[in-house]
Amino acid sequence: MYPKLLLMLVIATFATSPVVAATKQKTVQQTTEAEEIAKQHDNTRRALRDALPLVLPSWSLPVYFGMHLDQTKDEKKKK
Repeated sequence: MYPKLLLMLVIATFATSPVVAATKQKTVQQTTEAEEIAKQHDNTRRALRDALPLVLPSWSLPVYFGMHLDQTKDEKKKK
């Protein structure tokens, strides 16, 4: 009685192992696909954000253009 049960258990284990392996492969494939989609969405968001024109009120223009003025002066002095 016990050898038959043991044999059936071994056969069932080998029969289900490809199913388990296929499931693992699908989950890895799905996570890779999800990462690629997230990367594409991020690239699209970045492109849309960079494509928008910079609209500043007139009072903030001197502040915006003066932000990096010190750095450019230092670079000119080094040259």
